[in-house]
Amino acid sequence: MAPNVGQIIAVSYNAVKNDERKAANQWKDSTYLDEMEAQGGVVRESFGVQLEETLDYRRNPAGVVQATDLQPLSLTKTEVFDAAQYDIAEVVEPLTWSNKDEVQNPSINQKIALVKGLITNSLDSHDDLMEQTMLGTILNGFLGLQNLISTAGTGVIGTIDASANAFWRNVSVQYTDDTDIEAALTSAWNTSIKGSRNKVKPSLLVSDGATNALFEGTQQGLQRYGGQEFKAGATSLKFKTANYVFSQYGTTSIFMFNPKSLRLRVSKEYFRQRSETIPLQNATGYTCRVYTACQQTTNNRSRVAVVHL
Repeated sequence: MAPNVGQIIAVSYNAVKNDERKAANQWKDSTYLDEMEAQGGVVRESFGVQLEETLDYRRNPAGVVQATDLQPLSLTKTEVFDAAQYDIAEVVEPLTWSNKDEVQNPSINQKIALVKGLITNSLDSHDDLMEQTMLGTILNGFLGLQNLISTAGTGVIGTIDASANAFWRNVSVQYTDDTDIEAALTSAWNTSIKGSRNKVKPSLLVSDGATNALFEGTQQGLQRYGGQEFKAGATSLKFKTANYVFSQYGTTSIFMFNPKSLRLRVSKEYFRQRSETIPLQNATGYTCRVYTACQQTTNNRSRVAVVHL
C-alpha cells in the first residue's frame, strides 16, 4: 500500500526544513529576520520557566572623589546588578489535510509535491508571522520592537518599570522629514553609544520601505558619476557602520540597535518543531503543527533607539 500524506510529511519535513535553512533560503521572505540571523541576533538555547537577562545597571554609588585623606568610605552593601525577566511566547502554524487529499494523491510523486508545498508554506508562513509580530507592539505575550523600543522611552519591559528606573529607558528622537532625518539618526546613535569610543555600536536599522527611501533620498546629492553609464539609487544602505534594511511590516519609525543589546531567543528544542500527525476528531482528515517557543528580549534598553515622526 502506498504511504499516506502523513507518513510522507514525517519523512520529508526535516529534508525540506534543512533545505530551507541554506544561507539564501532560510529567511528568504523575511528581511528583518534574515538580518537578525546574519548578525547573530537569533539565539538558540534551552529554556526554563522564564527567560532572564542579567543587568549591570549602574555605576557603584559608593565611589567618591575624596575631599580629604582618610575620608570614611561607605560600608553599604554594593548593589549594582538586577535582572529582567521575560515570559515565553509561542508561535504555531497548523498543517491540516483531509482523507480526500489522500485519495486524490495516489502516486508518490504527487504526494511529495503536495507535502513539499505544505511544509514550505508552513515554514514561510511561520517566519512571516514572526517577522510581523517582532516588528509590531505585543501579541499574546510576544514582544515587538514597538513595545521594546517605545517612542515614549518608558514602559514596563522585562518586569522593570522604566518610569521609575531611568537606566531602563530607551533612546527616542523625533524627526520631521528628509530635512532632519539624518540629524535625528545621528543624535539617536550618539546617545545610545554614550561615547564615541564605545565598541557596542548599533549594527541594524529597520523601518518600512518609504522611510528607507526618504533616507536614501537625502544621500542623492552625494552621488558621483563617471563615464557614459549613469546609475541612481542604492542596492543596500548603511547609516555609519550599521545596515539599514526595510520590511513590509516596518513603520515610519526607525529602530536602531545592536543584537548584543536586543535579540530573538528561541528554544533550541522547540524551534520550528513539527508535531506528530494525528487524526481530526469528528472529521475525515489529519493535522500536525509547526511550533516555536521564543521571545524578543533586551538586556540593555538604554542602548537601543527609535527615531520617529
